[in-house]
Amino acid sequence: MGPASAGWMEDEIKEVAQKGRCPVFSTRLTKEWGLRYPLVSAPMIGVSGGELAGAVSRQGGLGIIGVSPANDGAWLTEEAAKIGEGTPFGVGFIAWDLTRRPELLDTALNLGPFLVSVSFGAVNRYVGRVHERGVRLVTQVNSVEDGLRAEEAGVDAVTVQGSEAGGHTGWASMLPLLQGLVGQVRVPVIAAGGLGTAQGVAAALMGGADGVWLGTRFVACYESLLAEPAVARILEKQETDTLLTHVFDRAMRLPWSDRYPGRVLANRFTERWHADTLDSQAAEELHSALTQGNADVIPIYAGESVRFVTHRERAGDIVQQLMDGAYQWWQSRCRSLDE
Repeated sequence: MGPASAGWMEDEIKEVAQKGRCPVFSTRLTKEWGLRYPLVSAPMIGVSGGELAGAVSRQGGLGIIGVSPANDGAWLTEEAAKIGEGTPFGVGFIAWDLTRRPELLDTALNLGPFLVSVSFGAVNRYVGRVHERGVRLVTQVNSVEDGLRAEEAGVDAVTVQGSEAGGHTGWASMLPLLQGLVGQVRVPVIAAGGLGTAQGVAAALMGGADGVWLGTRFVACYESLLAEPAVARILEKQETDTLLTHVFDRAMRLPWSDRYPGRVLANRFTERWHADTLDSQAAEELHSALTQGNADVIPIYAGESVRFVTHRERAGDIVQQLMDGAYQWWQSRCRSLDE
């Protein structure tokens, strides 16, 4: 698979406009990255494979494959092959996992991605290797200080991920982080956490973000890798059904820092162990549940925007609905200010 195309042709943008769709929101992600829409699908472990990443990119956003500690280079190569020649995509890694398996970065770069995301740890050691291959490096940050350090390290964009986000995240909310970093760094700033509607997308862009980074909104799409029992749970939950916890990481003995709890759907396992000291029984129960896919026990990562995931949809339709709706929302608010 060769290097992906950097953007969308001018005549395609005009065609979209003639059909009444919204090719607007001119940000650095549309101008410098060549995207039709400033929307990125997050590299969600166990969710974001090649089909999801490809669907988002073909609709004009940018999709990212999420590599878990359980995925190897063969898996990544297989998923990337599903995207299709010439379609831009990204590959996302956890910093501590990439430290243990540095060869995976070479595997990813050989696939010709548009960008690589490395998050939840220092990225200094990867910047040069990624840039040498003509690929962008992005990192998710969970504090203003982390964002400033990331820019100093040479990243091409920072994603400010608030604690509203699903999966592993930080303790600070997205909006304070966005306000703290916009205007303080020269690289593009992408907003993540709690964004699940056109209104939310418009709010983030109006707040200074160069783009939005969405995870939970795509968890239940048809292209998701998530198993059906977990999808069913997602579709019935609200924002108050999620919590931040370390309980699953500790039960599985994963080396996540205390800085990065995981936002999951509350279930029988969290009710029993979230506020208690884990013992061998807990680890055995979780291991058995993971083998069986028991949704009452296993971690199902979802952000507070889970309220807006009410039925299964195609990933491309989600992109289009969000961006068309965000433009309409933006227009309506601007008109109300003019009155």
